[in-house]
Amino acid sequence: MTKRIEIHGQRVELYSPDKGRTWSSSPQSIVAYGQREKMLRLELQKRFERIAEMQDTDPNNITDREIPLSFIGR
Repeated sequence: MTKRIEIHGQRVELYSPDKGRTWSSSPQSIVAYGQREKMLRLELQKRFERIAEMQDTDPNNITDREIPLSFIGR
């Protein structure tokens, strides 16, 4: 989790690895947090895309299938 605060007119970004119990202003920790957050969002997006793809094809739905004209009228 990150937050921005102002100290004596200076804006400072802080990072907390433990949900707000301790805070760090280390640039390395803030950059690492941003990279992890980006990677997790991309992974989550990929998972939702896979779920959406799985829901698009319904093997029991015959309305999406093309039926050859030779089968019609039998």
